[in-house]
Amino acid sequence: MKKSIICLLLAVLAPWAKAQHPQSIQEAMSNYDYENALTLLAQEDSLTVPLLYLKGRALKGLGRNGEALDVFRLLTVQDSLNPRAFIEAGECYKMQGKYTPALHCYQRALDLKPDHKYARLQYIGQLLNLQKYQEALGESTALAKEDSSATVLHLKAQSLEGLYTDPNIRIGAYMEIHVRYPDDAPAASKLASLYIQNNYYDYAIETCETYRKTDTTNLTVNRLEAQAYCLNKEYAKALERYLPLLAQGDSSFYNCYYAGISHYALNQPYEAHDLLEAARKQAPEHIDLLYYLGKACSKTLWKDKGVEYLEDAIRLAFPKDSVVARLYGGLADCCREAAEPRKQIQALMQQYKYAPQAHHLLYKAAFTSYYHLKDLDATEKYLEAYLKTRPQGSEKQAQEMTEDGDILLNENNRYNAAEAWLEDLRKRKKVDDFFQGKTEGK
Repeated sequence: MKKSIICLLLAVLAPWAKAQHPQSIQEAMSNYDYENALTLLAQEDSLTVPLLYLKGRALKGLGRNGEALDVFRLLTVQDSLNPRAFIEAGECYKMQGKYTPALHCYQRALDLKPDHKYARLQYIGQLLNLQKYQEALGESTALAKEDSSATVLHLKAQSLEGLYTDPNIRIGAYMEIHVRYPDDAPAASKLASLYIQNNYYDYAIETCETYRKTDTTNLTVNRLEAQAYCLNKEYAKALERYLPLLAQGDSSFYNCYYAGISHYALNQPYEAHDLLEAARKQAPEHIDLLYYLGKACSKTLWKDKGVEYLEDAIRLAFPKDSVVARLYGGLADCCREAAEPRKQIQALMQQYKYAPQAHHLLYKAAFTSYYHLKDLDATEKYLEAYLKTRPQGSEKQAQEMTEDGDILLNENNRYNAAEAWLEDLRKRKKVDDFFQGKTEGK
């Protein structure tokens, strides 16, 4: 009898316990307890479509995007008429930087539901990621006709940025957002940045001030306004913005750099020195920074350091000889390919100027003069100059050969070849002079 009662109770409670299990999973998901949710899901005999969505979300929440993608790709088959399956798969692809398959997923979601706003926004975003700016502009412009929100206008502005280098077009795109939504921080920041890049400092300040009417705490906007004041030579105003930022611990490079310049311009060299030194730790080879730091030091007790910083700036301002030599070498190669021998020789001589140990460049110049310009006098001049660089004692060395009996190309053999070539040129010149009636003494 007792056994029968227990069996009856189990039969009654089993459906209730089974019903409670999905509820526990939902609670775990609501509390972002994804690991617990996955543990509970693993206890299920089989996963229904709703539970598969929960599993995919839990995996994605833990950053296990590859596993989450496997789940959502399965759902695109099992729940193929639901745009959500394709959107979730697209999100996973996007987080993995796989923009083309992400684009296809959002396109499939739009095929199922053309008016799905989120899918459309993400679709345009992937076009931008793939630098398909013309398509993105068309899509965002069409969407803006029915939805002129800041989000849509930002997509349109990014499309125009990708398509055009004209600063006025770029400025106009973000100005449209700023005028409609003056409290939109990204638009205000981008517009102010574009104004600064194009030396419109007054407009940058005006843009930041317009935004600050609703929010005076935005770090990016305050940084940009401070920078614009400094570049506009309103140094006291610049410090009004920079000092609170620095007091908050915002010691980014540009904050220290421009605040330091502002102090220097206001004849406050010690304050300038401290900020510019802090900036130098972040960018030790910034030439303009070293200039201002050196000048500031010259007005303090650290005058010797000022000399050192200016010397460093001068050294950095000029490229190393090896870099210049490499550039002229590249130019010589390009001139050869373009069949411009005179320019090739000029480039070779400039390369030799910055790489004075590369004597073989004289031989190259002789080769080009002879075979491409038929200039025997120039050829003779370059060969003579090349042979003057020959180390003493190398004249007696025999030509080095490979095992197959071929002459091995090295500097000594090149000198031997140049010597033989010059001797041959001189003999031919004597013969030519004889037949032209030119004799010695005349």
